[in-house]
Amino acid sequence: MSSAIWFRNDLRLHDNPAVTAALQQQQGSKAIPALYLASPGQWQAHHWAAIKIDLLWRHLAQFQRDAAQHQVALEVIIVDDWQQAAKACLSFCQRHQITDLYFNAEYPVHEQRRDRAVRVWLAEHQVTCHQFDGQLLVAPVIKTQSGGYYQKFTPFNRAWRAHLAAAGIPAATPLPQQDVTQQLVSIPPCPASRRDSSAWPVGEAAVQQRLAAYISDQVNNYAAERDRPSCDSTSRLSPYWELGILGPQAAVRLLQQLSPEFPYGLEQGADVWLTELAWREFYQHLMAHIPRLSYGKAFQQHTDNFPWNENTDEFLRWCKGRTGFPIVDAGMRQLAAEGWMHNRVRMIVANFLVKDLHIDWRWGEQFFMQQLIDGSFPANNGGWQWSASTGTDAVPYFRVFNPTSQSLKVDPDGRYIRTWIKELADCPTAHIHAPGAWLQAHNRSDYPQPMVDHSRARERFLAAFKQL
Repeated sequence: MSSAIWFRNDLRLHDNPAVTAALQQQQGSKAIPALYLASPGQWQAHHWAAIKIDLLWRHLAQFQRDAAQHQVALEVIIVDDWQQAAKACLSFCQRHQITDLYFNAEYPVHEQRRDRAVRVWLAEHQVTCHQFDGQLLVAPVIKTQSGGYYQKFTPFNRAWRAHLAAAGIPAATPLPQQDVTQQLVSIPPCPASRRDSSAWPVGEAAVQQRLAAYISDQVNNYAAERDRPSCDSTSRLSPYWELGILGPQAAVRLLQQLSPEFPYGLEQGADVWLTELAWREFYQHLMAHIPRLSYGKAFQQHTDNFPWNENTDEFLRWCKGRTGFPIVDAGMRQLAAEGWMHNRVRMIVANFLVKDLHIDWRWGEQFFMQQLIDGSFPANNGGWQWSASTGTDAVPYFRVFNPTSQSLKVDPDGRYIRTWIKELADCPTAHIHAPGAWLQAHNRSDYPQPMVDHSRARERFLAAFKQL
């Protein structure tokens, strides 16, 4: 028996059940082969951001070196898209005389289709596939009392926590120590455009340290400060969840140390942060249960008939942060500058695009994926459908964010706005959230007037949604 590991968006050794199982089955002291399939055509089809690709490629270089110290020899193989995955996996297995291939499940439709093809193709050539649920704390198997899947987050969160309490958190598994550096195959040049991601560290050790520091120093402030973008008190770990550089098991193991009744008994900040991990898993579960979400369809199917505005000029003003609503524009400019945006501001800018400009949520969903370093299809799709009131657990359609009221609430002193909108650096706080009159009084035209009247836009949206 000879084992190999197929890494995907789980680029870590710790808390990775596929890695653990493969290493346990490997006989002798020989290094275990591993592969990662880089697929630029698939990245393009899934709208991967150039900054996300750069983070991935930087991490692959570090990860190969780290893995080599633990008896894992990683090769990076380039295929254009996933239609070539089965052939590439078979070639790799035959070259290394592999009988068993280990990997972790991914849940959107394209990923599931790829894995089915690989399993069938390898089975015909006497290679057995072993699939695990290493991306999640709770596999998508929890059921409602009627035997279905959860369509609302609140009951899902209760069932998810109950499952954690019953199953417990697995202990960390030690890794073997054996340096195989001399056997490494060089990583090829990145096959896609990249944008500098050097502000984000790579490598498991650095990311684990970042997680530990956040849990130790900041998580208890999360509930109080998470909606204040100027505080920057969120963990900024989302890019590492997405690429699997960090596993959720590591996070909950640290949270478990804060409460003997875990997943209950946590202080408010830690408890709310744990709920955010549950949201991440909720959207992954939905991808496993609802194939149409992978095809650009709304969960609430009747909402696909909404008469969306297809004004590309208005959409581009939103993309460029030139709407005339400072909190919206600050968020979009942060996205352009950093490839990342504070979560609360993501909700505000998304709500504005859909419910003020009446532009299809799928336009915003795609644009976010093209820009975000942490672009996650399940989470991004879920967030946009939440904002558009088209998804599961959707807010009532008549709940429309007022961007000016939201701005006053989340950035009362205007610090976040001034950070990203330099034209308003000298605008008094009394005017910063709606600077139109102040700009006119000072004969300023460097920042635009509001592109829509929010009250009228809201009424038009409500009237159109009622027709559905």
